[in-house]
Amino acid sequence: MNGFLAQPALDPARRTGLIFCGMGGPDGPEAVEPFLRNLFRDPCILPVPRLLTPILSRLIAKRRAPFVRERYAMISDDSSTPQLQTTIDQARETAHRLAERGLDVVEGVAMRYWKPFPEECVQLLLDRGAEQFLVVPAYPQYACATTGSTLKFVRDGIEQLAPGAVVHDVHDWHLLPGYVAALAEPVAATIRRWATVRVDPRECALLYVAHSLPEKFVQQGDPYLEQVTTTVQAVHDRVSAGLSDREGQHFLTSLGSGQGPRLTYQSKVGPIKWLGPEITEEIHLLSEVGVRRVFVQPISFTCEHVETLHELDIELKEDIAAFGIEDYARGPALNLNADWLDSLAGHLFANTFAQQPGQEVSADV
Repeated sequence: MNGFLAQPALDPARRTGLIFCGMGGPDGPEAVEPFLRNLFRDPCILPVPRLLTPILSRLIAKRRAPFVRERYAMISDDSSTPQLQTTIDQARETAHRLAERGLDVVEGVAMRYWKPFPEECVQLLLDRGAEQFLVVPAYPQYACATTGSTLKFVRDGIEQLAPGAVVHDVHDWHLLPGYVAALAEPVAATIRRWATVRVDPRECALLYVAHSLPEKFVQQGDPYLEQVTTTVQAVHDRVSAGLSDREGQHFLTSLGSGQGPRLTYQSKVGPIKWLGPEITEEIHLLSEVGVRRVFVQPISFTCEHVETLHELDIELKEDIAAFGIEDYARGPALNLNADWLDSLAGHLFANTFAQQPGQEVSADV
């Protein structure tokens, strides 16, 4: 599933500590500034000389904290992110699916920029008898600034508390069948809805949106852009294949956004050049050629959090209303989608554990 060096196989007879990991987010208004300090202290996020990092990270965090705190207050009563609880639930559901296949698994969650940090997670798993570790990132596509940084952070925590333990990292899962199916379903449902009410397809646009990344990372060999593009094409192909009736197929190929998948990006920060086109600018261009209905499918997020609940549901919605867009909706993040979780568990079972002689392998990979 990725082009990285082979990972060590885990022993199915030993207790496995399953760690779901991601970016994390503040658990209250007082956590916003330290969360931002940790974020901008990461050299993958703020690539400046090491001596400048502590000073700049504090200055940036202090300047951005009031604005970011306000955004979190708009998506939850306690100014927190729902990301942590969803990730905890995803880890539990995945561990349950692996246990049904006969594996002894205990689960935990570790975040990159705010609590729970890896040391806390690893210690809890060790206390529950974990002898080896399986680390699953929240990022479907690999990027050094997200997956790479997070996996290193988690591995450092494991090495500190369980030196020599066998660790298997999952670097990406950008073509996992259940993941592709989970993204395609709301897109296909929207196309069918538009076709059923017989709106003009030229007034409709379908956009896929991914988290942006500085272009320099791609130029340095980061596989993120290639994997994002591959994911979007796979999702669009599945949507097309699922629209078996002639009317639905015709509608999809006649959209105002064009026949093929239209990929856009969000969450650009700072003055450097990032991957584009930016989603708001792209919708503005489409509105100028008559598009009045827009459906957006995020592909980068396993959980609802500030970049979906605020950036797409509030900011983008307000911006595009001024363009004359009459109908705007988006597909959900993965959350607890059963297709995705079943497929992920099948992949982990078949590809991370050493298979016993005569053992039947059943996996959706």
